Amino acid sequence: MSYNLPPLPWLRAFEAAARLGSFTLAAEELALTPAAISHQVRSLEGQLGYPLFLRRNRHLLLTRLGENYLPAVRQAFSDLSLATTDVFGRGQQATLRLRCLQSFAQSWLIPRLPRFRAAHPEVRLQLHTAGWAGTVESEQLDLDISYGQGEWTGVLAEPLVRGQVLPLAHPDLAKTVPDLETLRHAPLIEIAGVTESWTRFFHRQGLTDPLPDPAMVVDQSSVALDVAAQGVGHCLVFDAFAQPYLAAGTLVPSVRAAYQQDQGMYLLRTPGRQPSPDLDKLINWLRAEAQQSV
Repeated sequence: MSYNLPPLPWLRAFEAAARLGSFTLAAEELALTPAAISHQVRSLEGQLGYPLFLRRNRHLLLTRLGENYLPAVRQAFSDLSLATTDVFGRGQQATLRLRCLQSFAQSWLIPRLPRFRAAHPEVRLQLHTAGWAGTVESEQLDLDISYGQGEWTGVLAEPLVRGQVLPLAHPDLAKTVPDLETLRHAPLIEIAGVTESWTRFFHRQGLTDPLPDPAMVVDQSSVALDVAAQGVGHCLVFDAFAQPYLAAGTLVPSVRAAYQQDQGMYLLRTPGRQPSPDLDKLINWLRAEAQQSV
């Protein structure tokens, strides 16, 4: 796509001169000479085919067209500035780029972030979850918190949180399930693509008969937890994801049949990356929080 735009330096010179009312002041702000600012503005006027300023001795007055054009130019620069900060952080202060599953962020990480902020207010974090996280390459990250068995290649993997897989349901629904056989035929919420499926869960309990179709299929543990908390069905999730729901009493174990899973949350780092004091603070804090949550 091509854009019908004048050169950005010309627009920047116009915006600064209009805001400050002087080529001299605009030149000081942009580290140029007044002659350079004047030349850029005249070039812009030449391309547009209309004057933007009325030059009165040493004073500048916007023409009617200049007044109409200025707000759009300012908004464009403001949007660019905000987008640059949102995506890349503020250049003067390094920003740590952290990625993790949305389910883990919502249930475990975010409730603890106020403690990190209180302990390290000088550290800037940029958190990537869900769809946005998929657009960020691993080499662009300072730290990745991933769910798996620790068998990644090309990264340094450190266990962070391990735990159990739990079948959970709304308290009223859990009361209707006295045993595993009843649970097999209850409405089950399946999470697409996970290793710890309902089929594997029942196999571990010695029940190998085919399962009925799930009542609902979702794509994330956080969604499964929210749906189960509404009484729609039973979900099977990593207990670290479920802690807020268990603490609030909105979910309870469907049956007493939890088991230690093979997977867990891991800290992943790119080998050879330059060490950072801020990253060390974040990793040490995560380790301490994980230890306290055991």
